Amino acid sequence: LSCGILPARGASLPTAPRYMLAAAALSHLPGVPNFRDVGGIPCDAGARFTRPGVLLRSASPCCANGQAVHELVGVRGVGTVLDLRSPDEALADDTKAFQGSSRPLGHLTVHVNLMDSSLVRNGVLRRLLMSPSAAVALGGLRLLRSMPPPPDQHAELLARTRLSRTRVAPSLSRSLWRAVARYAAAREAAGAAYDERVAALLAELSLADVYEWILTRNGNAVRRALEVCAEALPRAPVLVHCTHGKDRTGLLVSLLLHAAGASAEEVAAEYARTDAWAATAEGRAAQEAMLPARLAARLDLDGFCRASPATLHELWRRVEARYGSVDGYMSAIGVAPATRAALRDALTAPRPPAEGGPAAGGERGQ
Repeated sequence: LSCGILPARGASLPTAPRYMLAAAALSHLPGVPNFRDVGGIPCDAGARFTRPGVLLRSASPCCANGQAVHELVGVRGVGTVLDLRSPDEALADDTKAFQGSSRPLGHLTVHVNLMDSSLVRNGVLRRLLMSPSAAVALGGLRLLRSMPPPPDQHAELLARTRLSRTRVAPSLSRSLWRAVARYAAAREAAGAAYDERVAALLAELSLADVYEWILTRNGNAVRRALEVCAEALPRAPVLVHCTHGKDRTGLLVSLLLHAAGASAEEVAAEYARTDAWAATAEGRAAQEAMLPARLAARLDLDGFCRASPATLHELWRRVEARYGSVDGYMSAIGVAPATRAALRDALTAPRPPAEGGPAAGGERGQ
């Protein structure tokens, strides 16, 4: 990386008119799903645009092969891989060892845990506590579900209760076995009822709810992720990813684009470009893998897989109601003006006057 592959600090990064970006934006990398270049987006009412080849985004690159790694590092010059997943998710991918290679992107990776299962679980719990009776009922089901399973065999029951040392009356033996059977059935029924109620609670959530929890409950991590980008982007391109490449990645990229001066409509449109991949069998499988199997089978994943512009518009409405504006939110979590200025300078470039009509009216790759 120090042998001329990456531009030096302060060196200018490549720029291109908007209408020349479609091919780069639609690049396919083997083992790097949902990959694209966030270049060519108008900022500052069209006076500037996001530079191509600077900010890249994807789902987990854990299965990137040698060709993809060469494309990312050797050709595109990626200097930082920002991983927004929880430690457990990252560890699960590390065990795949990037298809047997020696973790070629590992030395470039910075981890910022933007969301894990506890954030969603605590959010659901807070919502559940608004209905005390429902909370008590669910707590009782969970308690019974978490009790140890009964012995598999009658002989084990006798051994555990030390009745095997004595002559047990047949009627007592049958009574004990019936009690064990009833206990096992009750425990299984409680587990199924618990999972059904949890699935029903999750089905009531919207992606805007989850994104709002990330912003309001994990603001320090959001600020840290923005600071990592502000530090890394002036040096070399950055690849941002999570597991699915839609939610955590989409949220952070949306904030980066806002800092760059993109309009809410442009930000939402960029977020929605994930929808085409997320709704495929591969995208659904990636989303399903993030959920416990017993819950994934009970949930309609369509709402969690899609990437609708309405989701971001609803999120910004909530942010504005609480903080006054997205800039107000950034100030509230401690993002310094210098950080925002660094992001804008690294991500955007002025539109050359000679571009005229094509840049202003060209179509960005879908």
